Amino acid sequence: MNRKSVFLFLWVLLHAGCSEDTREYVKPSEPSIDMISITGGYWYDAMERKRDYLNYLDADRLLFHFRKVAGIPTDAKEYGGWEMEWRELRGHSIGHYLSAVSRMSLLTGDTALFEKGDYIVRELRRCQEEIGTGYLSAFPDEYLDRVENIESVWAPYYTLHKIVAGLFDFHVYFGSETALETALDLVHYLHRRIDPLGREHFQEVLDNTEQGGMNEALWNIYAETGDTISRSLALAFYQESYFDPLAEKIDHLKGYHSNSFIPNVVGVAREYGITGDREKKEISEFFWKQVVEARSFVTGGTSNSEHWNSDPYHMHTETGPAAHESCCTYNMIRLSDLLWSLSGDIKYQDYIERALTNGILPTQNRETGMSMYYVSMDQGYYKTWGVPDSSFWCCTGTGMENFSRIAEYIYGTIDDRLYVNQFVPSTYTDQKNGFTIKQKTSMPEGDRLSLEVNNSGPLALKIAVRIPSWSGNEYSVSLNGESIDFRPSPGSYLMIDRVWQDGDLLDIVFKPQLWYSLLPVTNEYVAFGYGPVVLAARFKDAGVGDDLRHRYGPYDGEPVEVPPVSFDPQNLWNYITDINRDKRHFTVITQAAEVIDLVPLYEIHNEHFSVYLPLLY
Repeated sequence: MNRKSVFLFLWVLLHAGCSEDTREYVKPSEPSIDMISITGGYWYDAMERKRDYLNYLDADRLLFHFRKVAGIPTDAKEYGGWEMEWRELRGHSIGHYLSAVSRMSLLTGDTALFEKGDYIVRELRRCQEEIGTGYLSAFPDEYLDRVENIESVWAPYYTLHKIVAGLFDFHVYFGSETALETALDLVHYLHRRIDPLGREHFQEVLDNTEQGGMNEALWNIYAETGDTISRSLALAFYQESYFDPLAEKIDHLKGYHSNSFIPNVVGVAREYGITGDREKKEISEFFWKQVVEARSFVTGGTSNSEHWNSDPYHMHTETGPAAHESCCTYNMIRLSDLLWSLSGDIKYQDYIERALTNGILPTQNRETGMSMYYVSMDQGYYKTWGVPDSSFWCCTGTGMENFSRIAEYIYGTIDDRLYVNQFVPSTYTDQKNGFTIKQKTSMPEGDRLSLEVNNSGPLALKIAVRIPSWSGNEYSVSLNGESIDFRPSPGSYLMIDRVWQDGDLLDIVFKPQLWYSLLPVTNEYVAFGYGPVVLAARFKDAGVGDDLRHRYGPYDGEPVEVPPVSFDPQNLWNYITDINRDKRHFTVITQAAEVIDLVPLYEIHNEHFSVYLPLLY
């Protein structure tokens, strides 16, 4: 890791006793799902709601169209929405399901989920063997004829990516050779089709379809197996029209479909991690910078009607009721996590926190566990969610994964250091080195973080704790009740290298700040936040029927009027009143001297709301 330019850091050397201890530091194990337990808080509740949904879904219904294509009789019924026969994307949900079940089963110890996933893998293999060519999908291979001939068809590579990724995840987390063999046979089948097309024609094919993150899945398989066919196909899926301008540091994103683009960049970053090709690193870092800094909302979300429609920073034209597609947030978090692992730059973790807290957590219905497609960034609309049996949108699929993937983002290792990156009540257990870290916090509410180290004997361990950018400089740190005076600035890591004793306790009390964010260029809209939380103006309950509540977004409904607010960036507290700071509840004054509630976006449920409030100068 390049420590000269990555981030500001402070070495806090704290040793047991007065003399320096010369024992070697342990190398903490790279966190995996089965090393982590979520122990409480908002994320635990969201995880359990999603676990209930994963258990609710019926394996035979998910397999319905796979069996139909393979000619295997079934008594099950097809699911609705995007899994219906007339929907050409049918079959994508089973891949998301396998990815989600793989993680959720290990994270929670839910053996029923494992058994359901294992059953699906075995039945997919059966379907593949019945077809006999290596092909596997819920739609006929005629869809691939159409995409190869550049005829109208809805994104078959996108669906095949989900299937390959889900099979691969089940192999990674459970060692399933059946899952890996099934994925490899499908990859080899695709290579036999695609390779004879020639690079020039296949580039034209890619420019006329959506491939999902096929390149990432193929690089993952190559890294796991050394399979050169997978590598060859990964290189073929490198979309030159996407990446050649980015290699020249040209932002050409205007007009592109956002969630077609983002997962491809995840694949390019993964390629760098495997091959060391620095151009791929520069492409992915430049893309991240342009999306996060010039094309994202204050929530960490991006896109409007699934596209980037404007020039960089012209976000005032992007605040529609069909903005902030949840899949984009999911994939930007995954890209950020991968870039962090390759660089250690804290800015990626600061973004992940913003996006998780305000772009993912608010998208789950806290009664049903269902997911949102769009999160309105227009004024005065309301939230909409899918339904269990008849949605199966792309965001239903990523929504299956979001609340088991949270464990992947809390802890990380680089070299011989354990990083505490996200603040979620949890435990990290490293059985190889014989220690456990217990994280206690109420965040995103409150301001405290506690880390307790438990080990059987003295433990030489390097720990880094993220000091988030949203904290004031006056935060405090103590170890076993004794204050640490030398602290790094917010937006850097507190690094502690010491010999830890069983029960050692590190306490941090952050100083969350009230902040604002103006939509750039026109500066006609403002959003407010406190600490890690984006605040939303909360209005009356939205009395809309199910026909409107379960659309992709609220664009067919009627918004409430959102009045302009008074605002002075130099005197925010003159216009905002603290109601319950720990809960992040405030009010703001309108220019007509009325009072509007400001609450965390994740608290909004049935109400009309607005993240951005109009200003009149």
